[in-house]
Amino acid sequence: MTNFVSIKIEENSMIKTTTYYILATALLIVSCTSDKGRYDVRAVEYLDNLSETIGNLNSCSYTLNTVVLQGNEAEFTKEHDVYMRGPDKMYIHTNGTIGRKGFWYDGSTFAYFSYDKNIFDTVDAPGNIIAAIDQLHNKYGIDFPAADFFYPSFTDDIIDNFNEVLFIGDENIDDIDCVVIRASDEDKVLILWIEKDSKLPHKMSIVQTNESGNSYVAVFSNWRINPQLPDILFEFEPPVNSTREKLQPKK
Repeated sequence: MTNFVSIKIEENSMIKTTTYYILATALLIVSCTSDKGRYDVRAVEYLDNLSETIGNLNSCSYTLNTVVLQGNEAEFTKEHDVYMRGPDKMYIHTNGTIGRKGFWYDGSTFAYFSYDKNIFDTVDAPGNIIAAIDQLHNKYGIDFPAADFFYPSFTDDIIDNFNEVLFIGDENIDDIDCVVIRASDEDKVLILWIEKDSKLPHKMSIVQTNESGNSYVAVFSNWRINPQLPDILFEFEPPVNSTREKLQPKK
């Protein structure tokens, strides 16, 4: 998904969405009845519940396993361990087929370390998680795992990017009861499994239906809600004998 909207995150909450949620609800009622596309009211409600649940978190951690298929040519797998504490702390450890990396964000500085190359860099970053994700992606091309879900505009972003959003039904996956949402447009299909009890995302699949045939699958596990995450978790110290190499802005 694209065209995410940055917001200021209020103190003592990862993403405060009360005012936004009221406005978005009014907009969504119009969207569901407009000529723009077909939007199932039940699907929109489940997406809103997911967004509200994440918006009310003070902190969280989870594991995300991703698989990217580029047609029949290449497959990339990654496992991300993600820790967030609102409004301005984040740590991600990533290990996969293209290497092992760490990312630290402490509210003012973003640090990157490649375990395979033993190189690092630190750069200034904005004072909240969403703004930092936006800036680092736009400037350096850094993608953050499943960041889409943490934007308060999540439901609207789905509606803006897909012509059809439907509630498919219930499914038990990995022994977890989920509801299934399907969104589609001319060149891609998104399927999202949302845990019934927690209202948190469990699995996401995106398939390009154009000539590329690319696909992306992400599975969440080990959700921890509002854990106590110490400051030291988000602080980076360059390892001895590591080399600083500047992050290069994307072209």
